[in-house]
Amino acid sequence: MKTSLNLYFKNDIDTKTKMDAIKALGFDEFFTGIYDQKETMTFAEQMNYAKQIGLGCTMVHCSYYEPDLNEFWLPGEKGEAVADDYIRQIEMCGGLTKNFVVHLNGSFESTVSEIGLRRLEKILKVCEKYDLNLCVENLFSRDEIPYIFAHIKHPLLKICYDSGHNNFLTPDFDVCGRYGKYVAVLHLHENDGSGDQHKKLTIGNAFFNELKKELEFVDNNVVLANEIKHVPDNWQEYLQQALASLRALRK
Repeated sequence: MKTSLNLYFKNDIDTKTKMDAIKALGFDEFFTGIYDQKETMTFAEQMNYAKQIGLGCTMVHCSYYEPDLNEFWLPGEKGEAVADDYIRQIEMCGGLTKNFVVHLNGSFESTVSEIGLRRLEKILKVCEKYDLNLCVENLFSRDEIPYIFAHIKHPLLKICYDSGHNNFLTPDFDVCGRYGKYVAVLHLHENDGSGDQHKKLTIGNAFFNELKKELEFVDNNVVLANEIKHVPDNWQEYLQQALASLRALRK
């Protein structure tokens, strides 16, 4: 199993320095988002530079706007705009990665509906052009993933399993146990159950041991990918510790 790290772990370091560090520290791959405003290299420049230094791209994370996400499941222009924006982003990254991660809800008030399914089918049609997995991330909703996978059967429809979200948003939802065969990418990070803290994994603690059990349901070719944020000033040491945790998890 390969290891990967999100490029957006820290926003006050130039992008090239971060990419060089990810490569030098020993991560096999990186992943990024379409967040040009938060990086010193454009998305296209990131992908070109990754190719130059031999750094694979595990996934691309969507750009999204929280107030409008729940509209994806509701009739109206806002819901269509969310779907169309994801299609635009897929056209940008198609052919550059195998996995595109989407958020389809932004609060516990999210609902599911047939109109949302039709929008997903429209997005999947575009994914077919690039043989690109559409990876739905587990968020606030316990109903969304069961509803989607009960109604849409498509080889490119996958899951991005986020361990931190599962821990503090839906701790009673066994995502990997029920849907592990659909998990194509991972966002691995810890929190104390009170919020989305995106901490590195800590070897041997309760969270780490529980995560080992959860990942038994996931294909062992899936890349072990950290999604960590709020990294301290001694960031290179912190990333070394994060990588050591991934290697321990792999072992």
